[in-house]
Amino acid sequence: MRHIVIGAGPAGVIAAETLRRMDARNAVTIIGDEPEPPYSRMALPYYLVGKIGEEGTHLRHKKGHYGDHGIEVVNDRVTRVDAAGKRLHLERNGELAFDRLLIATGATPLQPPIEGIDLPGVLNGWTLRDSREIIERTEPGSRVVLMGAGFIGCILLEALARRKLKIAVVEREERMVPRMLDDTAGDLLKRWCEEKGVQVLTGTEAKAIERADSGLAVQLSDGKTLPADLVICAVGVRPNIGFLEASRRIRACGWTGICKAVARGFTLPATSARGATSPLASTACRRSSPPPPTTAGWRP
Repeated sequence: MRHIVIGAGPAGVIAAETLRRMDARNAVTIIGDEPEPPYSRMALPYYLVGKIGEEGTHLRHKKGHYGDHGIEVVNDRVTRVDAAGKRLHLERNGELAFDRLLIATGATPLQPPIEGIDLPGVLNGWTLRDSREIIERTEPGSRVVLMGAGFIGCILLEALARRKLKIAVVEREERMVPRMLDDTAGDLLKRWCEEKGVQVLTGTEAKAIERADSGLAVQLSDGKTLPADLVICAVGVRPNIGFLEASRRIRACGWTGICKAVARGFTLPATSARGATSPLASTACRRSSPPPPTTAGWRP
């Protein structure tokens, strides 16, 4: 029997280690699509401010940990799940057969559909690679425009401020962390940031990002322009389940089958072959609200 876990974040790693403890004989495989050892995104702010090195972000620090525990780690991207045939289609390495499958793929950053969002120097601040680039591209006094002042954005904001960067925050809602704070608390946070030298622009959207002689220029909805050496987009995330839309026996357009179950964190009997064990969906890729529109809307 082969257990496969798609997702190399904390949920996927702990699940794989738990499977190994419960089943010492059968194969356990983790598939992650980043070229890094499994790491914690929540450790990235500590890496950005120099409290830890790259190895400090890794979920397990002992060399050979996964091999010593009989866990295979595959660096590849799953493009399709054949639930009936119990096979995964990979981007680079063909196919893998499974007997039991756990989906713990986490989330993917949202990107607003604006001109220039794919320019060099525009990052999501989401991966270890993004963090490396932030460190490489900035020094004290560098100008950074942070798009988004939600929970993730504010975690990044603190790390950027500790790097002594010149920061401008652009938030489309009327207060910071709008899904967690009321007007009073949001205003307190805004004033605290401003006292620390951070420019906070609420009720404002970025409309375009352009190249400029001095780096980048962010065009705002109020007609103003913010110069930047680096732009970080932190406007929200969505469940990382796009690979399931091409999967056999799944009607993604109706968010049924695997997609519906992944969204709720349930087992997936609707997608199982007769007599087969269903794939499972970890809450690491759980959705708490209906899927965002596929057209121009980009709000998380």
